[in-house]
Amino acid sequence: MSVQVQGPQRRPVADDPAAVSAPPGDGASVTAPSAPPADGMGRPAAPTTSAPPEALPEVPARGRRRSLFSRRVLLPVLAVIIIVAAFVGFNFWQDSQMYVSTDNAQLSGQPIQVGSVNAGRVDTIVPNIGDQVHRGDVVASVALPSQVGVGQNGQPKMGFLGAGDTHVDIQAPVDGVVIAVPVAVGATVSAGQEIIAIVDPSQLWVNANIDETDFNRIKVGQPVTVHVDALGADVQGKVEAVTPATQNTFSMLPTNNTSGNFTKVTQLVPVRIAVHLGDQPMLLGANVEVKIRTAD
Repeated sequence: MSVQVQGPQRRPVADDPAAVSAPPGDGASVTAPSAPPADGMGRPAAPTTSAPPEALPEVPARGRRRSLFSRRVLLPVLAVIIIVAAFVGFNFWQDSQMYVSTDNAQLSGQPIQVGSVNAGRVDTIVPNIGDQVHRGDVVASVALPSQVGVGQNGQPKMGFLGAGDTHVDIQAPVDGVVIAVPVAVGATVSAGQEIIAIVDPSQLWVNANIDETDFNRIKVGQPVTVHVDALGADVQGKVEAVTPATQNTFSMLPTNNTSGNFTKVTQLVPVRIAVHLGDQPMLLGANVEVKIRTAD
């Protein structure tokens, strides 16, 4: 009978320590790592890893809403603004080519001073400021002084007797509106002194001051649209005269351009524009805006 003696078993050594599932011991089994699959040449194939598919970037909901708002609201609004700006700019250019406009203008008239040809004392004044008068109406009465004695030097002494005084009626020379009553009843006036002032509404005009750069575009007879601020209405007029001198010429202290600190300033040229208000109320000195048509 033969007896076989077995020696101690050698523990297999793995290339990869992780391949050993449990430490050796009595009755323990050691699991060897499995070999990687070989390719067609017998060489081990490279390990393959599966990567998740690349995800597309997601557009935030707020960005989508903003883009939709821009397309549906902002673009139409921007288009409307551009159209309106173009329309306004074209009208402004057209007006500058066809018209000369200024707001440096006032409604003017020539007041007529009504007084007595004789010195005396004002007894009555009939109209009040703003009343209309007609030619030949009695507007005031003046008592003429009478001789009440003789002075020491032999000169006659003048005075008023009351009921015995001679009265002179003052009549309106034209149709018009009373704009001033500078004296009061009982005041002594000299010959020709103003008692009331009248303005004829049919003899009104506009004094407009235009830039000297537009002087050559203004001609007598051109139609004018006058906007009276006080009335809030437009009236028609025409150029009556163009002054061949600047406004500075009529100044009490004309500007001296010979000084070393001269600054060039656009001069103003007075233009007289005839205007008729009709039945509308009159306000001398009122601000107006004029628009002179210079091109047909």
